[in-house]
Amino acid sequence: MKKNYLFPHHFQWIGWTIAIASFVVLLLGVINDITIRMPALYVDVFFDDDNKSGFFRMTESSMYSIAMPLLIIALIFIGFSKEKVEDEFVQYIRSQSLIWSTYVSAGLFILGTLLIYGFIYMYIPYLVFFVFLLLFVIKFKIALFRFNKGGAQ
Repeated sequence: MKKNYLFPHHFQWIGWTIAIASFVVLLLGVINDITIRMPALYVDVFFDDDNKSGFFRMTESSMYSIAMPLLIIALIFIGFSKEKVEDEFVQYIRSQSLIWSTYVSAGLFILGTLLIYGFIYMYIPYLVFFVFLLLFVIKFKIALFRFNKGGAQ
């Protein structure tokens, strides 16, 4: 009994569309310093200017709070959608790319833990998953391109 947990092929295009839109939102938010009001499960006084700690509050947030989750969803759609021709070698390339990106991401996480201190370290665990997916998609697409062009792995 062989199960396939990949999305249909058309999810790749959905993923690319979400990724491009997320990059635009992220750039506009960073350049124009745009903030939006968002619901929060919990707000801490340390992070909010309104001095209202508690559960289920509205808080000011940057566009980063919207763009990063959308980018993660987009990278999952891109990386884990079936290819037009999904055979055993494409599955092999996908698994090798996953293993490689796991090693590199773990190495970056270890380096970040050893070399980055203070409050900025709080971003490291959040960014590691994003970097893992980004490296996986890049490695997988490059390896797939080389295979389709008849190049060496």
